[in-house]
Amino acid sequence: MNNKWNWKSVTTMSMVLLLAMTACSNGGNKAAPSASTGTDEGSAGGTTTFSYMMAGKYTNWLQDLNWYPVLEEKTNTKVELVNGGEDDDAYKKNLELKIGSGQFPDSGIVSLAQSEVYGGQGLFIDLKPYIDKFAPNIKAYLDANPDYAKLMTTKDGEIFGLAQEYPTISNVTFYRADMFEKAGITANPTTVQEFTDVLKKLKETYKDTANFYPFTGRDGYLKFQEAFAANDKIVDGKVHGIYENGKGSDIYSPGFKSLIEWYAQLYQDKLIDPEWVAGTATEESWQTKMLTGQGAISSDFFTRPSWFMNNGGPENDPKYSIKVMEPFKDASGNQTMLPPTEEKYRMDRVFVINEKAEDKAEGIIKFMDYMFSDEGRTLMDYGVEGKSYKEEGGKKAFTVKFEEQGNKPIGTPVWNFLQDRLTFPVPVNNEAYYQWMDDLTKSFATTFFDKYTSKEFSSLKYSTDQLKERTTLLANVKQALNAALVKFISGQRSLTEWDAFLGEMEQAGYNKLTDIDQAAYDAMSK
Repeated sequence: MNNKWNWKSVTTMSMVLLLAMTACSNGGNKAAPSASTGTDEGSAGGTTTFSYMMAGKYTNWLQDLNWYPVLEEKTNTKVELVNGGEDDDAYKKNLELKIGSGQFPDSGIVSLAQSEVYGGQGLFIDLKPYIDKFAPNIKAYLDANPDYAKLMTTKDGEIFGLAQEYPTISNVTFYRADMFEKAGITANPTTVQEFTDVLKKLKETYKDTANFYPFTGRDGYLKFQEAFAANDKIVDGKVHGIYENGKGSDIYSPGFKSLIEWYAQLYQDKLIDPEWVAGTATEESWQTKMLTGQGAISSDFFTRPSWFMNNGGPENDPKYSIKVMEPFKDASGNQTMLPPTEEKYRMDRVFVINEKAEDKAEGIIKFMDYMFSDEGRTLMDYGVEGKSYKEEGGKKAFTVKFEEQGNKPIGTPVWNFLQDRLTFPVPVNNEAYYQWMDDLTKSFATTFFDKYTSKEFSSLKYSTDQLKERTTLLANVKQALNAALVKFISGQRSLTEWDAFLGEMEQAGYNKLTDIDQAAYDAMSK
């Protein structure tokens, strides 16, 4: 669920693509699906039974959900869940072998690139004829969401997969409200300068606390790029920076140098955790600092404030309190918008049907279509009326609580509605997702993301060759950029060498990378 800042690539699997280029092609034009013949599998008259593979952590979660057996009953379907590897990384490695060896189940999760590469070779079914004939709800969703339809459709008009729509969320900046109160900070900062002043006041108030750095975190430390106009973006058809849906950096923007100068000053004034900048901070060390008062402000996944309140904060200090602050305004006084945690349509979570399961395809697509219907969305987003929700004033209201259901041990039946987790790639219901959260998270999520999360970032779709080249370039640029920025910020390298740094980034492949992003955007805009 958690997000890292630094150069998270748009779903690529270069080894898979190499396999795809060498695999035997048994594709070709296929006839449109015929009417059902009433067989037991994949038909209108009998139970549809099919296998479905994803990472083990997702199959474990899915099996525990109380709405899952109801889904199977309502659709007259039996889904045989296949563990393709315990986590996402293991799954990706196993996936290459499964597809290459012909052991891919009836259906499963792949990347968009894989769906089109292997689909073009005839290994995955073109879903479009089945959608047109058997899936009115999916078809309606495609018609109502042209950006989604464009991503899912090949240049030849085929649809080899269906991607998950991800909730509209972003990382949030949160703070120890009790520490702010003790420091006499009565108003939250609204600009970078005001934020800097807050950090200085906290540092002075807690100067006797050993190893206290007011601004701390885990993973990437490069926050607030949008406040400096230093993040990647698309403006008037031109891609600026390495495109990461707003989380990447535009190193040629004037604001990017200003951002690094600001971080260097924070480092010099001991306002930011040096372990965080050096990349040596762990999740455990960060949590300990925020729980014990060695840090006061952080920026992370939006459920983290609640985590600290429920995992030792008030036990360490009865006055312990965590609150969320709004994004800063930029230098011109304009409200900045936060980049989304993930792209709207997860191109690494694409549902495909194996060509070998063609006899089941009708039943599988009807099963998927139910989940795109209003009834299916209600079941997956709210559960069963009278058991997990009720109608109240014309709206649905949960009768079960996340605090009681959300963190039960694996293997325990639960009502849980965390739509950021993968089950089946279907549309999202943001209102239901926010409503399901714990009270603290719900107190800000219901309005925060609609108000402050940018909806302007579109997913880019790359060709096979672009993905292969981009993967290599991205690794080189990431390594060079991270190393250089740490030296600038920690004072090991003078910022007078900025032009030399830009030249080094060009040598590492930065411009080639942005050229690929631009070409991908141009191709999608035709």
